[in-house]
Amino acid sequence: MRLPPIPSRRKRSAGFTILELMVVVAIVLILTAIGIVQSQEMVPRYRTRRAALTFSSLINQCRTLAIQTNRECSVFLVDFDSDLSNLSSNVGEYWVGVGDQSNGSSSWDYLPPDSLSDSSDDDVSLGIVDLNDEDNPYYARHVGLATWGSTLTGPGTGNSDRIVFDSRGFVSNPAADFGSAGTIQLTFVNKVARNKGVTQDFTVSISRSGMTRVDSTANTQFGSTASGTASSSSGT
Repeated sequence: MRLPPIPSRRKRSAGFTILELMVVVAIVLILTAIGIVQSQEMVPRYRTRRAALTFSSLINQCRTLAIQTNRECSVFLVDFDSDLSNLSSNVGEYWVGVGDQSNGSSSWDYLPPDSLSDSSDDDVSLGIVDLNDEDNPYYARHVGLATWGSTLTGPGTGNSDRIVFDSRGFVSNPAADFGSAGTIQLTFVNKVARNKGVTQDFTVSISRSGMTRVDSTANTQFGSTASGTASSSSGT
């Protein structure tokens, strides 16, 4: 007796159903949205940290140049941000230059040093830092330089708002320029975070010996009203 043939089962076609595709697309969209939100918070913080590390690096470079050239080197603090919660603009400018003497310099050769060849400071591309200038290599959107206060007098006459290294690599500013911790401090502010009521700042501390330290701070000592001295210079 012959048994009836067993009916064959239809094989399921390869591929995805529309429902499966919709689930995958939804997951991708959710992960993308999370990534966008996180990047919006991380990018300003990264820029702020980079601005602080750049300042620290240039401080160290200035110190090294003072020792190598047997001439003073200074960081001239030009301008600070007077409104740290305003996202429409960001301010922060400083100049780094080598002096013409080992003590009591009257003019400064802003980096890279080139005045020895023809007595003219023709190239200042590395020594002028402007956080708000999009054409400047150190541009940092939404990063502000907080006021450094009104007590940074600098050494000698005409050196207000300067941090000056002598030929031994020591900071020659008077004792009054150093805070209670024995350092001169400059703070770079994440203005996006500050606008949201959150403090995500990076402070660079410079000791008398010329050593620097970068700290991530969570302080509220810098308000929106500036009290320091902002100025410009002719480069001399």
